[in-house]
Amino acid sequence: MYKNQYLKEDMAEDQGANMRGKILPIILLVFTIYLVTFYPAYTVAYKGFGYSGVPIKYGGWLIGQVTMQIRHNIQLIPWAKITVTSTDGTFSEVTYTNGYGCYRIYLPPGEYKVTVEHARYSQTYEVTMREDAIYRLLNVYLERPDAEFQDRLSSGR
Repeated sequence: MYKNQYLKEDMAEDQGANMRGKILPIILLVFTIYLVTFYPAYTVAYKGFGYSGVPIKYGGWLIGQVTMQIRHNIQLIPWAKITVTSTDGTFSEVTYTNGYGCYRIYLPPGEYKVTVEHARYSQTYEVTMREDAIYRLLNVYLERPDAEFQDRLSSGR
């Protein structure tokens, strides 16, 4: 009789521990659903140190990819040099594309000249970054101006 009584008490304790282990995730799930439903801004925006929750109103990111035709295929160009200079000459910045041909650089509002260089190929673009811009997309396709390449391209070899 004593063995069964202790066995029942142990089983009751195990069931209570299992329920306590399940209640916390259920409470967290219900709380998360409540926050997402009634306070979506708090669940999306990060409000850590140094961030006021207000979008940046002073310039933005210039982002994009650099591509080039190599052997009849359009390919991303890693490590292409990108030089950004303001038209008034007060700002100049150099960056490189990453291993996937992508780049990103933060620019204050203004008019810029963007020069993209890879090997012996170079192209220049005029870009305006507005004050309320979050980002500006500039995908670059480097053209190969050499005559031999254009002849081979037109003949299909």
